[in-house]
Amino acid sequence: MVLLVQYTLIFASVLALVALGGCFSEHSGVINIGLEGIMVMGALGGALAMKFLPATTPGIVLFILIVLASVLVGMAFFTASGICGDPTFNADQTLVGTALNLMGTAAAVVYCKSDQCSGNPDNVSSTVVYRQAKQVFLVKIGDFEFNWFMLIIVLAIIASHIVLYRTKFGLRLCACGEHPQAADSVGISVYRCVMQEC
Repeated sequence: MVLLVQYTLIFASVLALVALGGCFSEHSGVINIGLEGIMVMGALGGALAMKFLPATTPGIVLFILIVLASVLVGMAFFTASGICGDPTFNADQTLVGTALNLMGTAAAVVYCKSDQCSGNPDNVSSTVVYRQAKQVFLVKIGDFEFNWFMLIIVLAIIASHIVLYRTKFGLRLCACGEHPQAADSVGISVYRCVMQEC
């Protein structure tokens, strides 16, 4: 039972972080269908950073570098969606997002399998092998393994609620996403606000 709760919280933390990204996108009027692909590529970036960083790296530095690697890989992958979604390209956001989902999952699987098979041609597993670095994220509380990301996600949810519903930025972002003409009529630059500079 403890293991079930533990894994439920870990997976819920990951999905909640992706859902928060979707909340900000939807508030700004952008349909971001490609969240799953971005999540997979970000996870691959973090896993590879965890795999290749030296074993002597201090725990907190390791944590920060892995999170940064995940963020940078996810952002780089999402750049394609941002470019295609620009009004000058006039691409369909739904099609671009679906393509990102398919491409992200396929690229991660192909890379993991090729990485494993390069060491041993008989090994067709897509498992990324870690060293003890992953223990940096865990704290044992009896039989329960507490992952620091669980606390980070709770704080991120609270912060996102405050930003979206209690700040001028959140109000303007929602206005630009829901009623861009009304926001423009009162002097809010819709393009600037959606680009998250308002």
